[in-house]
Amino acid sequence: MWNKDRESRYAITLSPDKLENFDRRRSAWFETPEQVRRAQRWGARKKKLLAWVQVQMEARLTVRERHCIALYYFEDLTYRQIGERTETNASSAYRAVVRGLRKLRQAAAEDESWKKY
Repeated sequence: MWNKDRESRYAITLSPDKLENFDRRRSAWFETPEQVRRAQRWGARKKKLLAWVQVQMEARLTVRERHCIALYYFEDLTYRQIGERTETNASSAYRAVVRGLRKLRQAAAEDESWKKY
């Protein structure tokens, strides 16, 4: 019996002339030059905003609050997982994140330099 591996089982072979006639604008990953420029501008803006947030986190948050926020937002952990990693319970992790976010909102209200980005 003929046995194909899993990857090649669903492979489709096309001749190069078929690909030349394929309209790339209809593909799922096609972006217009304007969409690419807009995404690049947003990426540059996001980089500056994240730098502002990092400075504010260092200046205003406790080590525990910074750690819990980083785990929640940058590593996508749940409060229960954060609690396990920090050797506390989920409600303590939740309170640390909420306190840290409250401080960051206060920083944004006091220092509006982030709006220029």
